[in-house]
Amino acid sequence: MKIFRPTYVKNFKCDGKFCGSRCCRDWRILIDGETREKYLRLPADERQKIFSHVDEETQAFKMKRSGACPFLDENFLCKLQLAHGEEFLTAVCQSFPRVTYKIGEEIFSQAMTLTCPVAAILILLRDEPIAFEVVDALNARQVFDFTERISAAENFLERQRGAIKILQRRDLPINLRLKNLCEFFGEKISVVVDFDEETHAAALAEIFAETYDAAMTVDKKNQLAEIYREHRKNILPQLRKNFFVVLENYLVNEFVMRCYPAAFTGDEAFNCRVFVTTYRALEFAAVLTTISRRGMSLEDFFELLCALNDKLDHSRGGMEAIRNFAELHDAEVFYSMMIE
Repeated sequence: MKIFRPTYVKNFKCDGKFCGSRCCRDWRILIDGETREKYLRLPADERQKIFSHVDEETQAFKMKRSGACPFLDENFLCKLQLAHGEEFLTAVCQSFPRVTYKIGEEIFSQAMTLTCPVAAILILLRDEPIAFEVVDALNARQVFDFTERISAAENFLERQRGAIKILQRRDLPINLRLKNLCEFFGEKISVVVDFDEETHAAALAEIFAETYDAAMTVDKKNQLAEIYREHRKNILPQLRKNFFVVLENYLVNEFVMRCYPAAFTGDEAFNCRVFVTTYRALEFAAVLTTISRRGMSLEDFFELLCALNDKLDHSRGGMEAIRNFAELHDAEVFYSMMIE
């Protein structure tokens, strides 16, 4: 067995007191079959206590009115784990915040999501480039099987490593890294295309509205696009300069964590368009946040990255809008709207 993963994974240690056990709140915690069988083997009284908190239709825990898991205690610890051990956690609880993909026979790719604040610190707030390692023990029970999308795991990993090298080129600005990434995955154009700031802003305003499930009027979206256009040339260079390394770490982790260039059904060029568009949506949100807060501290930027990542994970509209955008435009139009 081989697991390709960032080295930071081995340094992760869950600390519910640090974040108030954020992962034990406002989630839909499904009970996998293996865990359910373990619950059924418990003595009757303990079994009854557990299943009294299970929705039999959805096979998920019924969360408290506060949004917390019914098994979260006052010390931000899991009562199930305290009573029966880690093996009695559901697969998603045991695995989180690790995101693991099966990409071949006994070959896996793993990273961690920014949804967990402790993991986010390990990922984003580091000066050195994210490094990777190959280990032989899989420390997560929840695994997404991508073997139907990936025909040759070793070739996929080689392509992914090539993308990471591009994203970690600190001698190049972010814009040029993204352009090189598109070309690496076959998104090449035969003519020089000028960047169209107006359509760029309009597309991002549309995606922003979908991501945040906001029923915005056309006038409101046009207003946001105009505000972005007016301020982006002054704000974006400063953000890229101040958070140069944080942005790199975000991009590298996002690429591996979502299993690019096979994150979505489609070829590598399409997946790269989705990846780049997602990053541009981040820039759009960062500019608007900077304006509203009259500045952007490292803490603000950290919160924004984590919040947007969380939103994209749980807002179907946002990722659908991004995928639809990537599908609708050929290489030349995409370059004119997303590659500056």
